[in-house]
Amino acid sequence: MKIIGVKRIKSAVFLGLFGISIAVAQPAKLAIVIDDIGYHQKEDAQVYALPKEISVAIIPSAPHARQRNEQAHKQGRDILIHMPMQPLGKQRIEAGGLRLGMRQEEVQQRVQTAKEIVSHAIGMNNHMGSAATSDVDLMRKLMQELKAQHLFFLDSRTIGRSVAGNIAKDYGVKSLERHIFLDDKDTYADIERQFQRAVHYAQKHGTAIAIGHPRQQTIAALQAGLKKLPENVQLVGMGRLWRNEKVDLAKPFNLLFNDIPAPTSILPYQSVPMLRGVPE
Repeated sequence: MKIIGVKRIKSAVFLGLFGISIAVAQPAKLAIVIDDIGYHQKEDAQVYALPKEISVAIIPSAPHARQRNEQAHKQGRDILIHMPMQPLGKQRIEAGGLRLGMRQEEVQQRVQTAKEIVSHAIGMNNHMGSAATSDVDLMRKLMQELKAQHLFFLDSRTIGRSVAGNIAKDYGVKSLERHIFLDDKDTYADIERQFQRAVHYAQKHGTAIAIGHPRQQTIAALQAGLKKLPENVQLVGMGRLWRNEKVDLAKPFNLLFNDIPAPTSILPYQSVPMLRGVPE
């Protein structure tokens, strides 16, 4: 086994010397979005202390929305508008949210207002919205506005019969959907288990999108889990997925050669002892 290993190393060096490239498997991509940003100073600060590849979804009507928008932008962190949308239940939604039966002008005004507040957003995902994302009429109106604002869409999948993705495609809006919820249950053990599910999903399918919230147990589980992320899984921002960018691989070792010609290649040729084949 040791001999084989040496041969492989020699082969790799040989390929590198002669500029021969070989295909390298792309790592799986794991994207994590933290929703409900903009309400709580302490928890938001802990989220913003996590790697910048973790995306944040900011509720436009939250008291610290504008501040969080600017802070994330300075960090180079991907930002989403976490748009309140009507659920099937009777839960109240925040001001500026989307409801069934709205006219196109109302949807337009609310999307534009949200984009003005969360000005550095590259996309939008739904806050609640089990009724909204399963309503064809509202989703058509929304996707028309997202197209105009050059925003992507992430379907949080709060309902199985969502039509958002299909309608986004009809309007030429790039969309993706959530695979794993990290913190449906607010216990460390459960969140840790969901994080591992997300990692395994990424390894199996090539990509996984997980959504969590700015809670103490979620932050603690992410802090621990990200330190032990497998080498074949790379944490990426949502923008990398929407733009379908390849993940960064380790840069190959490059040998640098002097570009000054060797003396024996410059006219007039001169004989050099111990060298053969040098013209007189």
